[in-house]
Amino acid sequence: MQQYSWPGPVPPWGRRGTIKLIRCAKCEGPLYRTKLKMQPRQEDHEQGCEAFIRAIRVMRYSDEVKRAASEPDQTGWLSNRRRRKYLLENAKRLSAAACESDPAAAIRELGDQYQAECQSRGTSPQTTELAEMLMRACRRLAAGQAPAPIVSRPG
Repeated sequence: MQQYSWPGPVPPWGRRGTIKLIRCAKCEGPLYRTKLKMQPRQEDHEQGCEAFIRAIRVMRYSDEVKRAASEPDQTGWLSNRRRRKYLLENAKRLSAAACESDPAAAIRELGDQYQAECQSRGTSPQTTELAEMLMRACRRLAAGQAPAPIVSRPG
């Protein structure tokens, strides 16, 4: 990840700071609009940039995770509430990873975190199942492949 920084403008009442400009790991484009909108932007990348293509795939999967969170599960209201909350939190994590300078590396790291979550003791079976699904999806996304669709299981 490349970062450039320079002294930022200082208002009369403020203290000195720096502005960090993060660049794409593949095409070296400044990710100004991507960070501003918190969504990958074509204007920040060269045509055909592999990092942008992967970031868009990750954003599509994040949207799919959000849609899955809105679907009712047949396991009960408390379990459904926890599932929904877990999926929405992780959709945000996926979106944030898509906006990094190297989305593939960010997604790989996120997949490792899901694997650790799967292996930790004391995790509910439903959370473990969701973490496994997200871990497999992250591995496929990092490899440049499409993840398996999200299927909500009947109670």
